[in-house]
Amino acid sequence: MPFFIRTGKHLPVTQTELRLVFRRPARPGFGVDRLPEPNQFVLKLDPSTGIRLVIDAHRADKTEIAPIELDMEFAEEGGEGPTPYEVLLHAAMIGDATHFTRQDGVEEAWRIMQPLLDEPSSLLAYEPGSWGPSAADALVAGLGRWHEPWIAVTR
Repeated sequence: MPFFIRTGKHLPVTQTELRLVFRRPARPGFGVDRLPEPNQFVLKLDPSTGIRLVIDAHRADKTEIAPIELDMEFAEEGGEGPTPYEVLLHAAMIGDATHFTRQDGVEEAWRIMQPLLDEPSSLLAYEPGSWGPSAADALVAGLGRWHEPWIAVTR
């Protein structure tokens, strides 16, 4: 199963999310011309947290299949909870080592990463404020497309 990571220092927004894009469903038939979009599960991690489910379905307010977004912003449904830094600081203060990496884990990470540091691949420049180099689109060709991140709507 392929997975893609888009990261950069000068993208249009700062957003950390996990987006699962499911396989494209079969053509529904019955006179429906449009191919349904793949369903998606989005877990928003930073700067705010939430869950979104995007599904293509028949809607009562439309004559054709259209996407339905089921959202839950955690801040609106009972609070955000402590920040990751607050969790780590609290764990350190009470001596809870379960939130920290053991020495053998650190050494294994260095073993994996050191070849990349020794022989880094070339970087592709992109215009600040854009979604990255055009070569990024070639990564997902034949497998789907990049999706805009789920940005919280401030009220």
